[in-house]
Amino acid sequence: MQRAATFARAGRRALVSPRRDPAWLPALGVAAIAVTLAAGHVCARYAFANGVTVVTAATTRSLTATLLLFALLRARRVAVLPPPREARAAAVLGILIAAQTVLVQIAVKLMPVTLAILTMYTFPFLTSVGMSLTGRERLTPRLVAALVCAFAGLALVLGVGEAAPAPLGIAAALGAALAFSTALVLTPTFAPDLPAPLRAFFMIATAAAIFVTASVVTGEFRLPGNDAAWLGLAGLSALYAIGFTGLFLLLPLLGPIPIALTLNLEPLAVAVISWAALGEVLTPTQMAGGLVVVAAVVYYQATRGGKA
Repeated sequence: MQRAATFARAGRRALVSPRRDPAWLPALGVAAIAVTLAAGHVCARYAFANGVTVVTAATTRSLTATLLLFALLRARRVAVLPPPREARAAAVLGILIAAQTVLVQIAVKLMPVTLAILTMYTFPFLTSVGMSLTGRERLTPRLVAALVCAFAGLALVLGVGEAAPAPLGIAAALGAALAFSTALVLTPTFAPDLPAPLRAFFMIATAAAIFVTASVVTGEFRLPGNDAAWLGLAGLSALYAIGFTGLFLLLPLLGPIPIALTLNLEPLAVAVISWAALGEVLTPTQMAGGLVVVAAVVYYQATRGGKA
């Protein structure tokens, strides 16, 4: 209850006067979101191992997030209908979120969860490149050097181990990174007059509508057949809903670059949680490569002054 109240207060200030927040408070919230999302990814891996389909997972977690945001908006007496004109722009962002959702689920299903999330965590660099392409940041030699280091570390992570990761899993993780970074770059500029909670609602509602349609068309939505599958599905749905809602409520307070920096806790949290819960262990070389990836991202974004 206390955590829910904290997120509610943070979202309310985003609608009124976000500059009054202490600098550490939104960052602390994003750190908590990083651990929450990490636990959600581990739950997804557990669910897939027990027979849950990607369509079932994507549909359930997007619907759960939609209901959570709807309840939050209703509690604040924010009208959802009729949709404002800016909702169309938020729906475009929702398509990106749907793409990121299904791609990261495919990656987690096909690869050890730590490798999948480490691969997806090229998104901070893609975010910076996107900011450069939109004229909001400069493409600096420091970014190029950090990119080289990060992909060298990623090569260590993916190139060793008992078995090479599935190429489709690697492609899915990189695609998820591209979709998510695009959403981060576009979110502050798409429908800027639409309050953050309302914008996030139309984004995730669009994603949910896409997955419900996919469920009907493909027939791949199937309820879990055992307790373990139910546990994994419930965990990934609840944790994703909380993480997604908090992330896009806090985005206007910090901007995409500081958000991306703080979220670097997520792959580290995934490694710890997957080791404790699933017994997944990286080789020393893979751990070294993972640290290189995270260190390159942190160095680049910390030394650039955290500008949004």
